[in-house]
Amino acid sequence: GFDDLHACADPGAPEHGYKTPSAGVFFESVVVRFHCQEGYRLNGTSKRLCVRHFNGSLSWKPSDKPVCLQEDCLVPHVEDAEIHNKTYRTGDKLIISCHEGFQIRYPDLDNMVSICQDDGTWDNLPICQGCLRPLVLPHSYINISEFESSFPVGTVVYYQCFPGYKLEGAEFLECMYNLIWSDSPPRCLDVEVCPLPPMVSHGDYICHPRPCERYNHGTVVEFYCDPGYTLTNDYKYITCQYGEWFPSYQVYCVKTEQTWPNTQETLLTTWKIVAFTATSVLLVLLLVILARMFQTKFKTRFLPRGNQEGSTGDPDFVVVDGVPVMLPSYDEAVSSGLSAVAPGYSATTDQGHILQTEDQNPPAYPGPRITGMLPSEFETSDSRSGSSEVFQSLYPSLPCQAAAPPGSDQTDVPHSSAGEAASTSPRIDIADEIPLMEEDP
Repeated sequence: GFDDLHACADPGAPEHGYKTPSAGVFFESVVVRFHCQEGYRLNGTSKRLCVRHFNGSLSWKPSDKPVCLQEDCLVPHVEDAEIHNKTYRTGDKLIISCHEGFQIRYPDLDNMVSICQDDGTWDNLPICQGCLRPLVLPHSYINISEFESSFPVGTVVYYQCFPGYKLEGAEFLECMYNLIWSDSPPRCLDVEVCPLPPMVSHGDYICHPRPCERYNHGTVVEFYCDPGYTLTNDYKYITCQYGEWFPSYQVYCVKTEQTWPNTQETLLTTWKIVAFTATSVLLVLLLVILARMFQTKFKTRFLPRGNQEGSTGDPDFVVVDGVPVMLPSYDEAVSSGLSAVAPGYSATTDQGHILQTEDQNPPAYPGPRITGMLPSEFETSDSRSGSSEVFQSLYPSLPCQAAAPPGSDQTDVPHSSAGEAASTSPRIDIADEIPLMEEDP
């Protein structure tokens, strides 16, 4: 416009300063000078010139405006602190101390000092800090003013809940030396926090702890289904946490489908049962066989040789018509003659009987005791004659004439001269057992 073509605009005076000329029209080639008030110094050019450009317009050169800066730094205001010096010039360090319970904190932790700058400002200005205002959660309040933002070390904050709510957590918090509160802020919970759990079709739920009277914070609900139904979700618990059920999902019970067992698994199970049964049977049979072998070995070792079945050795006695007769040894037969035929027995020629005179007990022999049998009932004449021949060959000194009357099968056993009881040994009729031997012509 007109001003741009004929004069420069008023450059204005800097804050805390002035210019010369102070007013008027500034035509081309006019020079304006700038000055500062006492206590301030000029920062920038001290004069400006009004010049015309190629397009015919006018403007100030240089274009930057100067400013007036304070020569000294003002005393800063630091809350909860004491500033010791009242005047600070450029390069001076700030001397400060915090009130009791507060600690000095610098923005630059690596440079623990504040210095007055050339522009009158402070570099790295510190603060005196205490514990920051603690959180106040819903339905609770504390015993300190809402306008206080920092608290000195040792301050105790008391938490309370509104009516109908219950405090959960620490009731008192203290500001510690490290400017941290002693505990986390408590919560105020509704007495009956959570609503009713979700209902389940074909199922129900139980509470932990029981019974389900109030769903306070921390109550756990366990869902279950009716017979024939199963839960769609493997996790069957929800927990009341600060008025909400967690996890929040709908629980469903679905009808259980009939499933057939795996054929391969069934066959494997069957083979296991068969193998176990067969092993058990074989083990039982083995035990039976071992027991039988032990029994046979025991009998072979401890029973008399005459009772051992299958024995190939010479017997210690012979059985004549079912009556065992003990055999003497070779020395006894040679030395004693007829008296050693059967120890404890004597032959009487006039009566034809073998009488027991010494031993009152029958000879020990295995097998059943056979008494009162007639030779004609069990043996033929050939067997009797064979037995008699064996007996006669073993005992040639026994008189063949000592025979009883033919019609007599058994005779009574007489008492001994000492008055001993009658022997219970079997009685042998020599006449019936040993036939007369005919001499060859």
